[in-house]
Amino acid sequence: MKRPDIVVSQDVAAPLEAVWESWADFGGIYKFHEDVKMTTILTQATPRGVGAVRLCELTDGKNEIEERIVEWEPMRKLGVEFKRTSLPIAQAQADFLFEPLGTDQTRIKMQFSFTPRGLLLRFMKPAMKRKMQSGFEQLLLSNKRFIEDE
Repeated sequence: MKRPDIVVSQDVAAPLEAVWESWADFGGIYKFHEDVKMTTILTQATPRGVGAVRLCELTDGKNEIEERIVEWEPMRKLGVEFKRTSLPIAQAQADFLFEPLGTDQTRIKMQFSFTPRGLLLRFMKPAMKRKMQSGFEQLLLSNKRFIEDE
């Protein structure tokens, strides 16, 4: 990944295995991501791991994101790139890094890099970054609640 545009992290009161599994369930992100209405795995032969592709339908009813796993290091790293999206983003990649802080504590760190679609939006990148950072902080908090409430 090129230098990330956004970096957020969250500590979760759960073992590494539980945190990893919530993200490794590639088709299950809708269970905790408040902006995802439904996911469909498009690569039935490869539902997990490098090459797996999912389609996320967003709750706004207008947008969707097709994502592919590009890096898979169990319980260490999950790299996901936008393959196709209706959002105003030309390219994007998110890396999720997992770090055990003890037997029942895990830190998840998300690094996100993106390129807006079109010249005009490139000038708006700072505003887009602020909005996205807030959304990603909420995503990690939602994941934390999902895991800790199980």
